[in-house]
This record gives sequence, C-alpha cells and structure tokens, in this order.
Amino acid sequence: MGELRRDRRLTYKGKISLIWANDHGEPCARNGECIDVSSTGIKVKVDAQIPTRTVVTVKARELELHGSASVRTCNRVGVRYILGLEFVGGMKWEPPTHLVTASAD
Repeated sequence: MGELRRDRRLTYKGKISLIWANDHGEPCARNGECIDVSSTGIKVKVDAQIPTRTVVTVKARELELHGSASVRTCNRVGVRYILGLEFVGGMKWEPPTHLVTASAD
C-alpha cells in the first residue's frame, strides 16, 4: 500500500509547548518533543494524555511555529503519548529557511 498522507513530512526532533483547556475549562500546559511536521500538522511526544478533538495552542520556536491544532490521535507508548495534531483555522506551516538549508546539505 502506498503513502496515504496528503503532505510530505519533515522529521524534526525538537522542543514544543502545548497549551489547552481541560474538561473543566482549566488551563493545562506541557512541554514535549516534536517527531515530525508537515504543512498541515505535527506529531509530538508528551507525558500527558489529551483527548481527541481537543484544540491546543502549539509553539515551537525553532520551527517558527505558533498556532492552533486539533488532537486527531493520542496513543500511549510506554509512559508517554504520541499525539497527531492537525492545524486548524486555515493554518499552514512552511519550513523556515534555516531548516530547508540544513536538510539540503
């Protein structure tokens, strides 16, 4: 079976911050690790389970990424969780110049 993803993914290991509201409307925040990123979403590893369809604010300085995303998948792997996040509100991510240059080397 071929690749089912709509967009090419860039493998990236770096820090990311997530902020969201829990079921009681209280703010929650976690730092995590990026796994890969595309123009329409990002895969991250965090130490908290976040329910699907939760809207989170994502911020990854090195990726020049700051915006909102919806949790599409949340799978436990050991003691951490792998989240598949889809950008919302028409947000599209473009790789910063320093990453494009580094991946071309």
